[in-house]
Amino acid sequence: MRNILLWAFLLQGGFALWAQEDVVSTEEMLVEQQNINFQTFFFEALAQKAIGNYDKAIYALEACHDIDKKDRAVLFELSKNYSFQFKYTEAEYYARMALELEPENIYMLRHLKEIKTKQNDFKGAIGVQNRIIALNPEEEADLVILYIKSGEIDQAVSLLRKLDAENKVPEGLIALKESLLQQGEAGSMGSAPTMNPSESISPNEEIDSQLMASPASKSETLLEAFERDRSYKNLVPLLERELKTKQFLDLLKHSEEGLSLFPAQPFVYLMKGTALIQLRKNSEAAETLLEGLDYLIDDPEMEYRFLEQLSLAFKAMGENKKATEYFNKAQEIKEGS
Repeated sequence: MRNILLWAFLLQGGFALWAQEDVVSTEEMLVEQQNINFQTFFFEALAQKAIGNYDKAIYALEACHDIDKKDRAVLFELSKNYSFQFKYTEAEYYARMALELEPENIYMLRHLKEIKTKQNDFKGAIGVQNRIIALNPEEEADLVILYIKSGEIDQAVSLLRKLDAENKVPEGLIALKESLLQQGEAGSMGSAPTMNPSESISPNEEIDSQLMASPASKSETLLEAFERDRSYKNLVPLLERELKTKQFLDLLKHSEEGLSLFPAQPFVYLMKGTALIQLRKNSEAAETLLEGLDYLIDDPEMEYRFLEQLSLAFKAMGENKKATEYFNKAQEIKEGS
């Protein structure tokens, strides 16, 4: 009888141990399957984003978010995809969620600053930029454009003077620095001229006749001139020529280079936006054109070109209401000229 009870106890213990091991094994399998699902959805989201299917990318990212609520990469990607759709409220929501988890993520802070800027919340963007500067003081110069956009010209001038004294004015802001500081000096003498931060050389300015005598093609000659002297004066005719000859890949490349050098010139944004439309990157084109409009001051002809291209971009994206809105605005300018 005692032997029977012992065997029964051992047998019961064996079943309990087996059952416990089975539960652990099942839990491990579920975790592993969740990891596989997460990776599958995440890479699907990246693939869909790459071809502009932002709705599908968001759907896949939400599946990832259901699996792991605190994955910063998922939150970042959700924010970026909503931003591509111009849904800035949602974009900011996910960006802030990610920053709660990692407050000093400088890439996320830069992204949040862009979202604020696109919503014309320049004071909010300045606040975010100050957080960036606390992490990387070398990005202090980026405040200049934000001050100008928010109408805080005195702060822009003060910062430019500080940067100038420290020999830290970026090349792309030198022309703007000279314009603003010159205005400040003239204002102190009681004769301040009208300031136009987006003042630019006319795209139709005549090209140096010596350049055009070169045996190379006109485009090559203009490119050589720009590479020798990467000035705005040399950039404008190069971009105009590439637009005229439909060299859209070159136009995109050189307009992007131009924006790195001259970030406050609306004409360069117009050229980049036009190139992107022709290359069927309409969402990015609309984003670029809207950003460029922020720098445009009192130039109806160029404004008409911006609005015309925005209408084309939104039409290609199937957003007919916005396309019609920008088309009508363009026609109003055309009829009033």
